[in-house]
Amino acid sequence: MKIRVKLWGIPTIDAPSKYENEIQLEFDGSTVKDLIQHLLSEIEPKNRNLVVDEKGKNSPGLIILINGKLVSDSNRYNKQLRGGDFIELVLAGG
Repeated sequence: MKIRVKLWGIPTIDAPSKYENEIQLEFDGSTVKDLIQHLLSEIEPKNRNLVVDEKGKNSPGLIILINGKLVSDSNRYNKQLRGGDFIELVLAGG
């Protein structure tokens, strides 16, 4: 499926060219967790722990918006994605 993704405050390998702005992504997964796992290879290795810990658990400081709506429930990483969705991943804090 094709989705649009924007990363805010998450340093990436090819920044600023690849993930500085919104991108379209051909994506085979179905959940937010699948998306994060897919994107980890693009995140600077030294900064991956900002998104997931060493056990692969997602950071509680990661804010997720799907189509402009905040997803904040405890099951947010299992949220199903659909073709055409716009997902924003925002690293909270500074």
